[in-house]
Amino acid sequence: MSRLIIWGSGELGMRVALRWLQTGHPVLGFTRSIQRHSDLKAAGIEPATGSPEALLRSDDCLLLAIPGHTNQQAAVEQLHKAQVPIPSRSIFISVSGYYGAAPGLIAVNSPPGEDGRSASIVAAEQAFWDWAGNQGVILRLGGLYSLTRGPFAALARRGKVTRRTAADKTMALIHYDDAAAAIMAALKHPDPDRAYLGVTPPCPTREEFYGLACKVLDLPLPDFDPPTGLSPTEFDVTSLRRDLLPEPEYPDWRMGFAAPPR
Repeated sequence: MSRLIIWGSGELGMRVALRWLQTGHPVLGFTRSIQRHSDLKAAGIEPATGSPEALLRSDDCLLLAIPGHTNQQAAVEQLHKAQVPIPSRSIFISVSGYYGAAPGLIAVNSPPGEDGRSASIVAAEQAFWDWAGNQGVILRLGGLYSLTRGPFAALARRGKVTRRTAADKTMALIHYDDAAAAIMAALKHPDPDRAYLGVTPPCPTREEFYGLACKVLDLPLPDFDPPTGLSPTEFDVTSLRRDLLPEPEYPDWRMGFAAPPR
C-alpha cells in the first residue's frame, strides 16, 4: 500500500483516513478551507487546500469524496485537463440517487433514473470513467448516517422533520463506518468491479425511520404526505457483500440509534 490522497476530507474521508493510517502509510487530506486542518493534523493526516493535481503520482491511491456530484465532475475534469498521472486506484463517491426514485428491486447495474438529478450524477460518473479508466471504482452510497451525522442528527438539531415526503418512501441508508470499511476494501482489492451499490438493506421507510427517531429523541411524530401505494424500493448488494463488505458493523439501521458517537 502507498500514500492515500483524499480530496474532500470531511466526515467520511476522515474515517477512511484513520483506517489507512493504521496500515502505516501516509494520508494527504484536501479540504475547501483550513477549518478542519487542526483536527486532521491531530489525527496524523497532512492537510492541504485546493487541488491535489500538482502532487498526484501514479503509485498513489485517490479518494474523491467532494460533496456534490457537480463539484466532483468539475474536479475530475480539472484532473483530466491537467493530464496528471493516473493513480494506481481511484475511488469516486457517488450516490444511490443515480437510480432515481424507481420502486422495486435495484441492483448495481440497474439503469439510471430519468430525472434531471440522475442525469447529472451520470454525467459526473462518466467524467470519472473518462479520466480514471480501469483504475477507477465508483461507490454509489446511500444516505450516510450515525448518531452525530445524517438524518438522525439533523432531526435532533432542528427538532422536527423539515421536508415532507410520502410515508412509504424508502430511505437508502449506510452507516458511516460501514461506508468507510467498504471504501478501504475497494482501495485494497486486487480486482474490484467498476461500480458498487453501497446500501445496507433492509432499508426503512420514512415513516419507520422518523417514527423511531422521534421516539428516541422524545419529539412529536412528523406529518407525512399520503403513501404512494407503489412497491417498496429494495436493493441487491450481492457484489458489495462479496467483495467489500461481507459483514456490516451495522446490518440493521436501528443499531445506529444505539451506537455510541465516534
